[in-house]
Amino acid sequence: MKRAIVLVALLLAGCAEAPQPRSLSTGEAERLALVRFTNYTAKSAKFTAGIPSPGGKLLLTGRIDFVDHLGYAAMRTEGRDDPTSAGLLQWNLSTLAYLTDPATEPVDPPPDGDWQIRKFQEAGSEIDGALRLLVNLAADRPDNAQLLQQSSARWLRKDTVEGVDVDVLEGPQQAGKTPSADGARVRYWVDADGHLKRIEARLGDQREFAKFDILGTAPTVAVIPPLAP
Repeated sequence: MKRAIVLVALLLAGCAEAPQPRSLSTGEAERLALVRFTNYTAKSAKFTAGIPSPGGKLLLTGRIDFVDHLGYAAMRTEGRDDPTSAGLLQWNLSTLAYLTDPATEPVDPPPDGDWQIRKFQEAGSEIDGALRLLVNLAADRPDNAQLLQQSSARWLRKDTVEGVDVDVLEGPQQAGKTPSADGARVRYWVDADGHLKRIEARLGDQREFAKFDILGTAPTVAVIPPLAP
């Protein structure tokens, strides 16, 4: 009996300590408003990503040019080694280029070859949604903190990323979307200075969140001719 009482007490204590989502404080809204601007002022960043897809989780290692909205990454498919499961990607706000290649890191300069070029799909593609999200993570001015605080954006919890203390903040519900209780919005891991350390998003029809870790500044992305302005 005594053991049962102790177990119940521990369970109740754990439930009491679990943080509950709440509206953003003024400071949290200000830091979330800074995220895209701090990315822009940093100019570039390395990143890694895990993106759920029907053909297997897509693992990316690459970098983003936040100012020119350009990305470059090596991609492989978890658990597969067939010729179409790995390649190099380069993309901008509207267009994706793909080259079959076993590289595990972006190769400099990008190799010549038969780059396949296409426009992004508007909906339904996990990889398109992920890449478009990454190149839209910057702006030349902060967002409106007051509007963010008045929106459906929420604070979720405290966390750490690579030893850095962060707040996990959930972005506003997208306009025209039905409010959801299952956490289907974009989540940002933001440090005390408004720097983005991680982002999660649910893409396409996947129930699992795609995860992107932002890892610090990166070399300039050399643009392949098909994507050059």
